[in-house]
Amino acid sequence: MNPARFDVIGFDADDTLWRSEDYFALAEQLFLDRVGPYAPEGIDVLGALHATELANVPVSGYGVKGWALSMVQAAVTATGGAVPSAVIGELVDYALDMLMHPVELLDGVPEALAAVGSIYRLVLITKGDLVHQQRKVSTSGIDHHFARIRVVLEKDELTYAALLAEWEIDPTRFLMVGNSVRSDILPIIGLGGHGVHIPYHVTWAHEVVDHHRGGFAELNRISELPEWLGV
Repeated sequence: MNPARFDVIGFDADDTLWRSEDYFALAEQLFLDRVGPYAPEGIDVLGALHATELANVPVSGYGVKGWALSMVQAAVTATGGAVPSAVIGELVDYALDMLMHPVELLDGVPEALAAVGSIYRLVLITKGDLVHQQRKVSTSGIDHHFARIRVVLEKDELTYAALLAEWEIDPTRFLMVGNSVRSDILPIIGLGGHGVHIPYHVTWAHEVVDHHRGGFAELNRISELPEWLGV
């Protein structure tokens, strides 16, 4: 890869730089174990939770807090109000634990950022709850690698276009690295930019894209990025 091809490289955060979706998967299992016994036969409690999540995104956005509200709402509706208050308390306590959980960087992240950052200007673009995301960024120990950091409500072409314009970055000279094809890669490709998809072993159903035209690179892990860039 010719290093002169890009001026700036952007990174997603959750499940690209540090673990995130693993905790949501554990929370879903807790929801199933605790709420399932109180739901009438034939009710898909996880399906109800997923539908509630998606319906609430326009109101609560992404992140643990909105997800916790969806868990409580889905627990009540899926059980017809039969779920005990103690179970609701467990779900809320788990969400609070998620908010305070230490950042767990993925293998090779600090080394990859140091190597790539020695050549390129780096920016961080992540979506989710502002307070929680800022806490993760500030406690991660890697925030110094980034010239710009922004937490956004959504990752779509309009958001990226506005952000790149604000930062005076030419989209055609911009590379975005992330685990989500839907949020991290396709919008940038749509703007004429470039993408590197690094899949994570767990993907939120809302982020899965079954059909797309490609046009981006695929790596197995972030430690492969410096070599791919020729750094």
